[in-house]
Amino acid sequence: MEEKKKGGFIKGVLVGIVLTVAVAAAAGGIRVFTQAGDAPTDEKTKQKIRLIEKVISENYLEDMDEAEMTDSMLKGLVSGIGDTYADYYTADEYKEILNSTQGDYRGVGMIMQQYEDTNEVVIVGVYKDTPAEKAGIQAGDILVQVDDMICQENPLDMVAAAIKNGEADQVHMILKRDGETYEVDVTKEEIQVPVVAGEMLDDQIGYIQIAQFTGLTSEQFEKYYQELREQNMKGLIVDLRNNPGGLLDAVVDTLRQILPEGLVVYMQTKDGTKTEYTCDGDTPIDIPMVVLVNEYSASASEIFAGAVHDYGIGTLVGNTTYGKGIVQKTFPFSDGSAVKMTIAYYYTPNGTCIHGEGIDPDVKVELPKDAEADVQLEKALEIIKEKL
Repeated sequence: MEEKKKGGFIKGVLVGIVLTVAVAAAAGGIRVFTQAGDAPTDEKTKQKIRLIEKVISENYLEDMDEAEMTDSMLKGLVSGIGDTYADYYTADEYKEILNSTQGDYRGVGMIMQQYEDTNEVVIVGVYKDTPAEKAGIQAGDILVQVDDMICQENPLDMVAAAIKNGEADQVHMILKRDGETYEVDVTKEEIQVPVVAGEMLDDQIGYIQIAQFTGLTSEQFEKYYQELREQNMKGLIVDLRNNPGGLLDAVVDTLRQILPEGLVVYMQTKDGTKTEYTCDGDTPIDIPMVVLVNEYSASASEIFAGAVHDYGIGTLVGNTTYGKGIVQKTFPFSDGSAVKMTIAYYYTPNGTCIHGEGIDPDVKVELPKDAEADVQLEKALEIIKEKL
């Protein structure tokens, strides 16, 4: 049996901790440890880590993977701050996350959201003609397990990375639908996510659905929005149902195409620092608009709905939104790894923080699970026709 390595792990652990704290602090003024005596480099902590490393190296039956141990330690350090949305990413994990937020990635083609109270991962959308749709996965299904990963025990980003990472062409999933468990093997493919879709409905009413706010959203929205305007669109329905959010810049750039001049959204850190995102108002929408929302419309979707509501340029129809009014920032490091954590609350133009509350629609319409007709969309059409 190969001799276990000794001495290297403790050095990597200490260097890793110091690097994480120092770089994060330099990048954003973050203070993870408020008292010098609590810092991970104090002598008691060093001694404790050395003791644990000694016990492992002398007694553990198998060989150690020092890189994996260091990564696990760093993940534990970040999870210790108690932020549901915080995480440490290895270089490979962070690369995959960057790819997915830009809209092109290797995966199965479904949108997921994680409940903050139960940590369950729910499928809120499945893209057409993708492996997930072909495997029979549907919106509303609960994702229980991905290969060996128990989804409820991991943050959403790691669940997504587990699906996309790895050399295997297939991923094994265990899901639950209406209380019944089922299993599928899904083949991964290179996917360019069509995050926006649009069409002209009857009576010259345009319909644009935004599935997620990625690096492609603003451009795709502009394409459909301009095409519909060229077709003499008289009213517009924007569908944000089941949209879990995404990139702040993406929703701001999308809103700038329809808002009047003024504030789009602002975020404020715990020390009172405020960052504002504004619109020059060159192309404010001048036709009736309805925005469809539901309990799965979260984060960036709520920024969109909140701005529309505060400026009075549209009517919100559907169910109360999810209520995620906090902002996460990612701090990348020179080795390709990164740390993500919550850094601020965001506020709608009128100064409303909807975290934990959500946004109530102007017209509440329930959509029964077994409904044959989309009564929310029908209500949106009715409202616009009344205004024409």
